[in-house]
Amino acid sequence: MIAVVGAGLIGSAVAWQLTQAGAEVLVLDAGRAGAAWKAGAGMLSPQGERLAGTPLEQDAQTSLSLWPEFAHRLSKGAGWTVPLTFGVEHLQPDRSVYVCPHEARTCPPLVVAAARTGLNLRCAEVQRLLPVRGGVRVCTSEGEFCADQVVLACGVWTRAFGVKVAAVRGQAVLLQTQPGAPARFAPPGGGHARYGLGRPDGLYIGATARATDSHRPSVRERGWLLGVASELFADQAWPQCWARDLVGLRPVNPFGPPLVAPHPTLPRVTVATGHGRHGALLAPLTARRVAELVL
Repeated sequence: MIAVVGAGLIGSAVAWQLTQAGAEVLVLDAGRAGAAWKAGAGMLSPQGERLAGTPLEQDAQTSLSLWPEFAHRLSKGAGWTVPLTFGVEHLQPDRSVYVCPHEARTCPPLVVAAARTGLNLRCAEVQRLLPVRGGVRVCTSEGEFCADQVVLACGVWTRAFGVKVAAVRGQAVLLQTQPGAPARFAPPGGGHARYGLGRPDGLYIGATARATDSHRPSVRERGWLLGVASELFADQAWPQCWARDLVGLRPVNPFGPPLVAPHPTLPRVTVATGHGRHGALLAPLTARRVAELVL
């Protein structure tokens, strides 16, 4: 049996992939506030994320190419359609628009809900992992058990198991609007990425970045985000009284790309974290790579 620690976007995608491959999987999630996936945008845009020429460029393009089949299989298993809409607009400094038809957007909460369908999911905090003969003893707030292998995909909380990962708080707002708003990127401003996209749950505007473990929203950052919304979507209308703050702690590897590899000291433990702001984009490829490592 494989225990997956964390049922966010990466953890749920990994557990779903392993289950699809025929593995017996138990998913454990502590349900902590500040989980990154709850505030994620769902932009699948290597260009908008300025990944060209970076170590993540090839992985980003590969994972983007996996998304159509990934979304189709998730939809088939869940019994409802996981949103995946192609076409991302990029605003230029002169206000002209370049449309990238091969980039896309989705909705992380719906991706997580679909991936969790049928999973053996237990609400529990994993407190310790102890190597034992032929496996790993998993000590949780609800008791102990032995697993053949463990996958650590619990975001910033992976550091509790000796993995060096930093927290970068991202804040966004979700605005009420009519369906059909496009996905748009603007040149960065104020040190933050500026983008927005229409989703089934509203118009998502993001996003700030601050190196902190606090998941409390900032009034100042909220005001900045509303200004971004006015600039990006002047052609849209929404009640200004309705705006929900979204805050998540992005797990970031301070030394480079996401960590998808065997744990440095714990045998039979695999790490999948450090995706920063690219968790949605890299989810299909990460799930595939973890499956290759543990199966």
